[in-house]
Amino acid sequence: MKTLNGLKGFSAALALAALCASPALFAQELTGYDIAKKADELPDGKTSSYTATMTLLNKKGATRVRQVIMRSKDFGDTDKTVLAFTQPKDVAGVSYLMFDYDDANKDTDSWLYMPAMKKVRRISGSSKGDDFMGTDFTYEDMEGTDLEKYSYNLLGEENVGSEPCWKVECIAKDKDKKNPRRIAWFSKNSYVTYKAELYDRQDKLQRTLTCSNIRQIDGYWTTGKMVMENVQTGHSTTLEMTNISYDQPLADNLFTVAALEKGNIK
Repeated sequence: MKTLNGLKGFSAALALAALCASPALFAQELTGYDIAKKADELPDGKTSSYTATMTLLNKKGATRVRQVIMRSKDFGDTDKTVLAFTQPKDVAGVSYLMFDYDDANKDTDSWLYMPAMKKVRRISGSSKGDDFMGTDFTYEDMEGTDLEKYSYNLLGEENVGSEPCWKVECIAKDKDKKNPRRIAWFSKNSYVTYKAELYDRQDKLQRTLTCSNIRQIDGYWTTGKMVMENVQTGHSTTLEMTNISYDQPLADNLFTVAALEKGNIK
């Protein structure tokens, strides 16, 4: 499920293809599951690419800034995403590869390459709730999620700023997840996620996601800025995307473990 705007390695693209009628006409008929399903099924391009500035802010106000590139490609039954840090020097060359399968019975495969260790580490199921490279996003946040692994409740309608949204509660059937409950605000005009709240296993609010600079690029709805804040630690991560493009040719061999090891992610 594209709860976090289909992050695909932080990619946030949704299209207008499903908006063949005004959502207001169906406000009384749609369930929470229906809304989540519509968001999940909207296409987001055969390929997508962007560069991003990632800013980490701690509770004392100190910041760390990183530069990232992302490439993603639809291989038919598998969406493959690769992400690489380019700056600063202490993280340059660190890269991440993810295979997100259409088959709901197959778990997402992912690998992290650390150039200092010259080693690729496979991210196992027990590690997917871990923070990604010291950010406030987890490995699990970056994966697609099987709709059937959650139950949904439509809590009502509420504006996020001036944007009318549906407020949907998503409850994981697997209670061992880091955030077994989340609430997402889906735009009634585009199904883009404008806001989300993520709750821990004690059902206490742990993190909040705020999305902005939302517009269409190449016919796809795109979120240009995301802020994930851990309200329990006072730490936050801001991701601002630039140089965004869709449906441009990308070589298949870019999406391999060998490409990570060779530093070929460009």
